[in-house]
Amino acid sequence: MSMIQNISLVGRLTLNLASLNNEGSEGNATQPRSATVVQDGQLYSVPVISGDMLKHWHADHLVKIAQDRGLPLSTNSNRRNPDPNRIKSELSNPEWVKANIPEAEGLSGKIKGEDRQPIETALYREVAKACVVTDAHGLLITEINTGEFDASVAVARTSRIQVGFMVGVPSKSVTKHYFHTKFVSTRTGKQAREGGANEGQNIFTRPATSAEYAIVVNIDLAGLGFDDAKNDYVIPEEDRKKRKKAILDALSYTLLSQPGANSSQQFPHIMDFQGAIVTSANRMPAPTISPIKEGYLDTLKGLIETANEMTDSETMSLKEINGIEEAVKYLTAIGKQ
Repeated sequence: MSMIQNISLVGRLTLNLASLNNEGSEGNATQPRSATVVQDGQLYSVPVISGDMLKHWHADHLVKIAQDRGLPLSTNSNRRNPDPNRIKSELSNPEWVKANIPEAEGLSGKIKGEDRQPIETALYREVAKACVVTDAHGLLITEINTGEFDASVAVARTSRIQVGFMVGVPSKSVTKHYFHTKFVSTRTGKQAREGGANEGQNIFTRPATSAEYAIVVNIDLAGLGFDDAKNDYVIPEEDRKKRKKAILDALSYTLLSQPGANSSQQFPHIMDFQGAIVTSANRMPAPTISPIKEGYLDTLKGLIETANEMTDSETMSLKEINGIEEAVKYLTAIGKQ
């Protein structure tokens, strides 16, 4: 394989009896998340799992991998339940700022105007360098306040990982609601009705969805460890390889385990994954076509053929995937490059 700079995963992940991403409750009924999609000119209401949830799963798996492998993590990331604010904890710590942002030395009070530029430039470096989760998933920093100085800034670390909603394919998804009661030795509902202690006999309904979920993921591997302000890498190539492997392994873990809502009693039955992994060995992004569309693989193959003609090379390739084990095996091979 050539050195891969960009990768896309598209396909259908089959889950049975899952309740991973709900919108809340109405009375005693949990409401599943749904959305409207277009397929063949018709509108359909289908179960969905938000891209925020998919990103959360990947970030959660990436934290665990980074902890095992000694990759850099911010204080907020290096927790059992990671905080999406990531390195913002470090930015309020004057000792950390002094050690890692020498451009801030001697600053005090309110920093305004052009005086903020060296700070912003340094922050672009640190979001790429200091934490593998921040590097991969991005962060927006609007302020740095150490107690010694305060600066309003605008530093946006663009996420190197782009994901879409997981969308139930219209003809291959269904949601049912199931009646539940909480077992107690005394079957009176008096305590539950008269107080808020969640005691007594509670009656409620919970959804369970069985579906082929269409998935679209794109990862800019070449953007890892890249300082957007300096327009250059700020970590060694060996460290970039370690981060790339961790991020691809986390994608494999995401296919294998979805730690979403209600998984303590409705852990999803993972059945299969069918689709493709597209790779690009230059700065042209690996294309995607929604797996909601029937015949999406044929369309994707045609796009790749055209893309290679555009560059007069064979830098774009597609690996058709038949099964989760094949997806994990191929992602692992790419991560070892």
